[in-house]
Amino acid sequence: MTRAVLFAPIFTLNRPAKVVLEVRRNSPTEMVQKAVEELLGEKAVVTKTAEDLFDLREMAKKSLGRHWVARSPQERDEFVRLFTGMLSRVWVKTLKTGKRITYTGETVGATRATVRTTIALERQGQVHVEYHLLPSGNTRWRVHDVLVDRRSLVTGYREYFDKALAGSTYQDLIWKLRLKEVELSPAAASA
Repeated sequence: MTRAVLFAPIFTLNRPAKVVLEVRRNSPTEMVQKAVEELLGEKAVVTKTAEDLFDLREMAKKSLGRHWVARSPQERDEFVRLFTGMLSRVWVKTLKTGKRITYTGETVGATRATVRTTIALERQGQVHVEYHLLPSGNTRWRVHDVLVDRRSLVTGYREYFDKALAGSTYQDLIWKLRLKEVELSPAAASA
């Protein structure tokens, strides 16, 4: 719940009265839980669900790090598209490795929220997954990073892209990402 305090032109004993307006944002846990349920239910909704829950452009930008600035708008758009597919596959794979997802808590502030979950694995053990969200408009939250066992996906991707670009060109990196996308596409899997 976000609160805004406005001073209205209502005067009582020569003092302005405080008027408190409340804007209801959907609960971050409700949003994450709904997205996870959609993903586990039907493969066709993966990209749409990812686009709704994650701020993919911002995550892609942070993941590419310093290399983002040198990219043209078209290159950025293509990178966001490839990154979306990559993140969607990793997220779904992480979710599907488990047999039960437990929502263990949330912390909500005016400018950020965290949703904590635990995924019980098929084979002994569990994975802790933390979603970090920022407000997006008056009624939504968007995920800006996911921590899997305290390891940031954005940081992991940034390290991977920095390493890949240290010994290669941006075009080589994009070529590899395109190939991976084709290899993992449903058409390639059925061939």
